Amino acid sequence: MDYTFDKSLVLSKQTEIDTLFSKGKRVKNSVFTILYREIPIIDAPFQVLISVPKRRIKKAVQRNYIKRCIREVLRKNKVLLIHKGVNLKKAVMYAIIYNTSKKLTYGEIEKQLIVLLQKT
Repeated sequence: MDYTFDKSLVLSKQTEIDTLFSKGKRVKNSVFTILYREIPIIDAPFQVLISVPKRRIKKAVQRNYIKRCIREVLRKNKVLLIHKGVNLKKAVMYAIIYNTSKKLTYGEIEKQLIVLLQKT
């Protein structure tokens, strides 16, 4: 298993982001909201958009720390995301949105995110 988080795994096309927000399914808890949508297979088994709103976390340093933690959780638990797409023979787009105004530790982020990813 390759534990890298390549640029091809980052969701960046505006049209795909718009369709994800308009037609995607939503799962949420107190910390995260995850939008996801299956699409025809592409070069990557999944693509992810990570959002930490400035409205919730004011300092850029803290926002960047949270985004790094989320990327690290995704990198370590890539298997959860890959198996969703492989079982469906499709790729999956995800938008992970941080909802709380508290700065959580890596362990708390990992626990909350894994629980939510298993629900998708």
